[in-house]
Amino acid sequence: MRIIFVRTLQALFAITFLLSSSASSPALPNSVRIPAEVVQTLGIATKTLIPVGGYRVIRTNGVVALIDDRVRDVTARSIHRLTIFGYIRHVYADMGDSVAKGQVLVTVFSPDYIEAQQEFLQAVRLERISGGSPSTRAFSPKIRDAAISRLKNLGVIDSEIELLKRTGVIHRNLKIRSPISGNVLAKNAVSGQTVNSGDRLFVVGNMDWVRVNAKVYQQDMPFLELGQTMKIRLPDNKEPMSGRVVYISPVTDSRTRTVVVRGIFFNKPLRLRPGMFLPVRILVPASGSQLWIPKKSIFLVGGHQVVFVQTDKDHFELRRVAVGASEGGLVPVSSGLHPGDRLVVRNGFWVKAQFERRK
Repeated sequence: MRIIFVRTLQALFAITFLLSSSASSPALPNSVRIPAEVVQTLGIATKTLIPVGGYRVIRTNGVVALIDDRVRDVTARSIHRLTIFGYIRHVYADMGDSVAKGQVLVTVFSPDYIEAQQEFLQAVRLERISGGSPSTRAFSPKIRDAAISRLKNLGVIDSEIELLKRTGVIHRNLKIRSPISGNVLAKNAVSGQTVNSGDRLFVVGNMDWVRVNAKVYQQDMPFLELGQTMKIRLPDNKEPMSGRVVYISPVTDSRTRTVVVRGIFFNKPLRLRPGMFLPVRILVPASGSQLWIPKKSIFLVGGHQVVFVQTDKDHFELRRVAVGASEGGLVPVSSGLHPGDRLVVRNGFWVKAQFERRK
């Protein structure tokens, strides 16, 4: 009982102290006069408020992922139904390397390649010797084109086919090239390794554009539309990156009650990497117009949010305001300000100091 009584007394003393403190610190006056020359010297700036269209912000998180049509498998392609395609002679790319379209990734000794070159050279000779024969003239180009198609199916480029035609020299090692520009995301090729037809040797992904898959709760779905702005912020604390909503899933996850919303982002220079987990904001245009003010123009006085309004050339007024969530440094005002008010938007702390001097 004694302990409870002592704690009750302590609480009463604390409340009495707070009441006496608040009574001893008078509130700020409603308005002050600041001469125009002082306003100019202190760099106090104002802005006339007008209603503008704002945004409703949906906040969630997302994961960076590759775009499917910007990823390519580099495989061994055979023209016959052979199990063994050949074996690797040299590997020229490693995991994570940046590669250009057409760059040689690996060379493979391949009997298929040797056979396809022989067939092409025979087709070229047949076309030459049958030029004067009406019976074979119509078939020779078709045979040659079929041989060229076999070489191209193996990944042989036009300049190599032209060199083969001009020199007649058969090469033993097939050059397998990157089909796109990007980065090596997976590497399964080792020198001396036996390669079977269809083996995936590399995975190359282009990350100039990436997608961000965010999960949005079902109560926010009525506000979402394709084309809306999606913003993400990276840990480097630089300016947020902006993209566009390109996909809204028609299916709701029964476990989390969320829907996948996908945005696409330009990623040059490379800042987004697949697998990154990032905060996401989706900007939904709000219906109608309202007043938006800079967040830095709001001050805390006596536990209330206040702003300063210039009512005359050298008179300033203190106003209590109610504001919403900030977006891009701006906040929507629900009460306390009206269109046409001249709001202090720069060096408002000097105005606050003038109010505090006169309390």
